[in-house]
Parts: sequence; structure tokens; C-alpha cells
Amino acid sequence: MNEQRLLRILAVFTSMGAYLMVLMGAIVSATESGRGCGGSWPFCHGQLIPQSMPVDTVIEYSHRIISGIDGFFILLLTVWIWFRFKKDQRAKILSGMSLFFVVLQGALGALTVVFEETFSKNFALALHFGFSLITFASVVLLTVHFFQNRQGTVGKKVFPVSQRMKTAVWALSAYTYVIVYTGALVRHTDATMACGYSFPFCGGLYLPNLSSLAGIQMLHRFGAFSLWILVLLFMILVLRSYRARTDLVRASIMALILITLQAVSGVIIILTGGKLVPEMVHSTIISVFFCVLSYLCMQVGTPWGKKRPVLIPEEGITH
Repeated sequence: MNEQRLLRILAVFTSMGAYLMVLMGAIVSATESGRGCGGSWPFCHGQLIPQSMPVDTVIEYSHRIISGIDGFFILLLTVWIWFRFKKDQRAKILSGMSLFFVVLQGALGALTVVFEETFSKNFALALHFGFSLITFASVVLLTVHFFQNRQGTVGKKVFPVSQRMKTAVWALSAYTYVIVYTGALVRHTDATMACGYSFPFCGGLYLPNLSSLAGIQMLHRFGAFSLWILVLLFMILVLRSYRARTDLVRASIMALILITLQAVSGVIIILTGGKLVPEMVHSTIISVFFCVLSYLCMQVGTPWGKKRPVLIPEEGITH
């Protein structure tokens, strides 16, 4: 087994671990198990193996263990790339981002343990989820990059992408990230059922006071709906102007499907009273959706870079 194949295998396992890290974080929030290990970190109740293991302790400690293991894999992957693949700038950037944000989210998670139940803690927890999402997306893109290049990096055709298109992709990704934070804030402020079972509006109110839990819930709903509209418009733009870029076409269609499923899962959360399984599905879909948008960013390049064509294979996404 050659080095490239071993690297791809490690990247796949690291991506799976990053997803589990995001999912476990969502479970911790949904089950309110954040204090399952008391006020100690990184161990649980000051012990490597706690004497008492209630459900909330098991959930919180499992999250820490999974995060620690995947953090080690990310470190190993980053060191491997920076020492053995020094000329692969994209791999170095993505692995560096993965390591930076997994460390940052771990540090932020440790800080939230000592906070009281205040808005500052809720905001920090929302940031924690956002950073874990960037970590997951970075590792997934790194894995995609390795599989794209398994037969070489030279494309067969040149498909130019306009600066306006690049800006649209990056702006959509940035806006998605903002909406993700509003969703995380809904979860961490216990605003999930702030409007009861009422949907799409909050009882008889269209826009409650934003300082209230109902206002936070409605802010997220309006943001999510506007995001669905933007993704639809983006897909139409790609289909009209970039049919030759099969990678962009497939990714834009997938993005619309995912954001639609995300909206459906959000409605199910409300109708079921905030049950755990719909919450897990909701977190999974938004994680994959953000990865798709990040993939689009990788494929089109940065809008602030030089205007140059992107080389990709005829088949689009993979070789």
C-alpha cells in the first residue's frame, strides 16, 4: 500500500470522526448534557474514569473523547502533509485550517464549562458549533482533494469562472455560516419551542421582540427561508451560465436538495416538540450542506485571487 493511499484512508477516517464530533456536540446540546462532567476539563468530575456514570455524563464524556481522538488524527494528518507533501499548497491550507479550528473549538468548549448559564455561555456554545462545522468541512475538502488527485491534477478542459460567480459562491457560504449561528443560538437558548407548535409564524406574531426567545426563533426562520431562496437562485444561475461545469451543476442541485431537506427537518423538530432524532438529522443535513458550499468555494477559487481558468477533468468532480 503506497503512501498516497494510506493518506486517503486516514483522511476518510478523520472525516468520519469530525462528523461524529459535530453529531455528539448536537446530542450534548439537545439533551442538555453540557454539565455532565461538572466543572472539570478535560477529565470528567476530575477523574479519568468517573465513578458515577449517569446518562448526561456518558454523553458529555463521549463527546470529549471523540473530539480528542479526532483531534489527534487531524494533528497526524497535518504533520504528515506538511512534511511529506510540501508542494501541495491546497492540502497544506486545508489541513492547517482543520488543526487550527479543532484546537480553537476545544479551547472554547473548555471555557464554556466554567461559565454560568448566561448569554455569554450561549453565545460561546454557538461559536463552538460553528468552529466544529469549519473543522468538519476542512477535513472533508481535504479528503475530496486527495481523491480528486489520485490520478494527477491536470484537467482535460479549461472552464473559466467569472469573478462575479466566485463572489456569489463565497457570499452564499458566508451567509449560510451566519444562519448556522442563528440556529445554534436557538438551540443553546432553549428557543426551539418558543413559538409552541405554531409554524411558519409565531402564533399571531410575525416578528416578535428579538430580545425574546420567540424573537430568536423567528429570526432563524426568516434567515433559513431567505437562504433557501438564495440557494434556488444560485442553482438557476449555474444551470443557465455554467452547464459545462458539471461539478458546479451537481453541487448546486445537491445544495438545493439539502437545504430543502433541512427546512423539512426543521418543521419536523417543531411538530415533534424538539425530539432528539430530528435534531440529529437537522445537524447532519446542515453539516453536509455546508460541506457542499465549501466544495463549491474550492472549485471556483477565491474571488480576490488572480483571474485565471480552473482546470478540471471532463467528467467534473472526480477523475
